[in-house]
Amino acid sequence: MRILLIGGAGAVGTALTAAWRDRHELTVADLRPPRTTGISTITLDATDAEALRAAVPGHDAVVHLAAVVPRGAAATDPRVVDLALRVNVGSVVQALYAAHAGAVPRFVHISSLSVFRDYGRRRITRDDRPDSTEPYGLGKRLAESACAAIADERLTVTSLRLGHPTTAELWPLWKSPSAAPADPAVRLALDGGPTFAALHPDDLAEAAERTVHRVGPAYAAISVTGDAGGATIDDDSARSLLDWRPLHRDHEGATRP
Repeated sequence: MRILLIGGAGAVGTALTAAWRDRHELTVADLRPPRTTGISTITLDATDAEALRAAVPGHDAVVHLAAVVPRGAAATDPRVVDLALRVNVGSVVQALYAAHAGAVPRFVHISSLSVFRDYGRRRITRDDRPDSTEPYGLGKRLAESACAAIADERLTVTSLRLGHPTTAELWPLWKSPSAAPADPAVRLALDGGPTFAALHPDDLAEAAERTVHRVGPAYAAISVTGDAGGATIDDDSARSLLDWRPLHRDHEGATRP
């Protein structure tokens, strides 16, 4: 497949390009060069609608990964929040329009389980609906709404809600992208509850691979986590729609494979 990865030079994009470079014809569209070598690149600002309309047509699938994540004091800085909404929402909408106009049949929106205010602190149930109001989670909620609105019989759209993606070196632990280099990776745990593994990059890439081939509803939001036991969220969408489950499973004190 010919796949365009918008914002593909980041951590999640690196996991995908490393896994896919021998499977697909990849192009990374980003302001930075990709870490994976041998990949076609386009220097592109994700908020540039004209650039998106020029780059998107001609591909079999588009994966939108570009994101700004306001953390700490930045989450209340109006300039940072404005940029986050332009990238996390506006650029998704423009890329969707470009995909529709360019007759691209598949669109994957890399979302986050941060759409739930308390994800990672308490178990999310089937009755819970996305409720985050902080800039990042709210932006992902709004982008998911746009994806659902624009998807139709000509454009299959999937929002992959990732839960704590990590690197192969750190797995099953997780480290916040905003952490200082000297800060240790942590074992994830619900408040007063069980620990759970972060999402291994190989499992993430396999879920995304199945997503670009997904058939079924025109739009779906699918939760993808390293929590094989379902401690964090009551959601079987990845299994039912993608026939996917994490292969990297961890138990407290177990030796990593």
